[in-house]
Amino acid sequence: MKFSFLGHMKEMLRELPIVATYLSLWFCAITFYNQAAVHMPEKGIESYGIAVIQALVMSKIMLTAEMIVPVGVIFKPNVKFTIYLAILVRTTLASIVALMLRYSAAGTEGFFKHQGFIESMRNFCDGDIAHILALTCLYWLIVLPYIAYRFLLHLAGNNDLASYLLEKRPQN
Repeated sequence: MKFSFLGHMKEMLRELPIVATYLSLWFCAITFYNQAAVHMPEKGIESYGIAVIQALVMSKIMLTAEMIVPVGVIFKPNVKFTIYLAILVRTTLASIVALMLRYSAAGTEGFFKHQGFIESMRNFCDGDIAHILALTCLYWLIVLPYIAYRFLLHLAGNNDLASYLLEKRPQN
C-alpha cells in the first residue's frame, strides 16, 4: 500500500508542472482577454500572478482528485457510453472548481483592496449570470483536453499511447 501511495505521489509531482503550465497559459490568456477586449480595469501584473496561482491550485486539485479516484474506477471499459459520461462528469466538476477558485480570487482581491471579501465575490462578473455561465463553459473547454488525454492514457497505457503518438507515419 505504501509503495502504491508513493508511486502515485511521484507521478503527481512529475505531472504537476505540466498541468500547471497548461492551465497557467489559459488563465493568463483569459486575464489578457479581460483586460484588452472586455476593457476591464487594468490591475497590472498582479492579475497575472493571481491567474498563475489559480492554475497551480487547480492543477493540484485535479491531480489529487485523480489520485483519490483514479480514472479506471469511475467507468467500465466494456460499456462504451460510460467513458463519455465519466469524462463529462469529471470535466464539469473541474470547471465548477475552477469557477469557485475564481470567485475566491475575486473575494481575496477585494479583501486586499479593503472592499470586503463577500461584496467582491458578489460583484464577480458584475453579477451577470450569462457572463458567469460563459466563463464556466470556457473553463470546461480548458480542462476537457487534459482529462480526455488522461482517460486515453488509461485505456491505451503509457507506452502504447506514447509509441502511437510518436510513431512515424507512412507518407502518401
